Amino acid sequence: MTNPRLFFRAITGFALLALSACAHTPALPVVSEEPIVLMIGLDGLRPDAIDRWDAPNLRALAARGVRPQSMYPVMPSKTFTNFYSLATGLYPQHHGMVSNAPYDRSYDEVFSNRNGGPQDPRWWGGEPIWITAEQQGVRSGIMFWLGSEIEHDGIRPTVWHTYVHEMPYEDRVAEVLSWFDAPADQQPRLAAVYFDHVDTITHGAGPFTPEEGEAVSRVDALVGELIDGLTARGLIDRTNIIIVSDHGMAEVTMERSVALDTLADLDGLFIPEFSGRYGPGLEPYVMGYGDSAAVERAYAALDGANEHVSVYRRGEMPGTWHFDHPDRGPDLFILAEPGWLLTRSDADLSGPWPAGMHGAHGYDSRDESMGATFIGAGPIFPRGTQPDAFENVNVYLMIACALGLDPAVTDGDPAVVARITGGRCPA
Repeated sequence: MTNPRLFFRAITGFALLALSACAHTPALPVVSEEPIVLMIGLDGLRPDAIDRWDAPNLRALAARGVRPQSMYPVMPSKTFTNFYSLATGLYPQHHGMVSNAPYDRSYDEVFSNRNGGPQDPRWWGGEPIWITAEQQGVRSGIMFWLGSEIEHDGIRPTVWHTYVHEMPYEDRVAEVLSWFDAPADQQPRLAAVYFDHVDTITHGAGPFTPEEGEAVSRVDALVGELIDGLTARGLIDRTNIIIVSDHGMAEVTMERSVALDTLADLDGLFIPEFSGRYGPGLEPYVMGYGDSAAVERAYAALDGANEHVSVYRRGEMPGTWHFDHPDRGPDLFILAEPGWLLTRSDADLSGPWPAGMHGAHGYDSRDESMGATFIGAGPIFPRGTQPDAFENVNVYLMIACALGLDPAVTDGDPAVVARITGGRCPA
């Protein structure tokens, strides 16, 4: 198959040759033919949702590109861990974002949006794809992607924003498209935009509900606006559109919960998930940090105590999880069965979910309910293919290939990327 990097270099070379041969004629406007990547993040979109609900734009995109049955999120199957793994190509044990609010032993501190965590470079390891691009002279525009508020060695995306949850989705679309109204040499070749809508709705309503259907239809319409905007600007044929979600969603009820303190003595364990703004709540997992005596006491009590709860010590977790970061990996990891939730007997459950919670994620990343969406269409993706599922750490390498970038070291597998792209990105 044709190597896309060599192809685009050849096109550029022929264009320069033609211009030099016609130097005696008036100069024509330079029109770039270099490839573009637009990555669209749809939080919480299950891969089966676009088959169950009205999603004509996403289905059409899949029909002209690549759509595996599922994409494996990293563990834990949470938003911060996965959108940052998509950006860096790294497992959480290497980029450090091991949960939405990781605790760091060396700092003795919990990451928080309220104390400036999204702008604090201490928490964000690795090299996001937009930094790779900017280092190699490729402009990037990033709208609300996790980790994009951080400066890396003095480098930022050409365009970036502090996250504003309330910014209307249509305004996000309009701004992204406005980037491509600039002169050709000022347009981004890497653009990314994030939408939380499906996740927000299905936490409250649950998957497989009419509310989920309405949310899917809404984000599908936003994707359609972006595609129409690129088409109107004459850019669609050289744009690789990549649709990703961070995780799926499992059906839960507040009644299917286990109070961990009724099974084990948790004294001596610091559990970040029980120490946040609302105190103990309902969680798919909790991470415990403490000395060996506290860890062993809790492990002995919890191991086998409830059929819906699994417990793991540091260094003894499944090999597919990859979140044992040296300063942030937990000493004890307690995980609920999908559909169940962990809590404490003194939890006040009237706080964040006063109307009840019917959808949750964070469970084992290889469970079917946690599967993430991937759709890729454009020059590097073969038409209408349905490859086997793959890990999301491979997306970074796809983008690097599409843009002709030399990638940073990642946890992705070039052989997997070659398979997904039909050899257009050679291993």
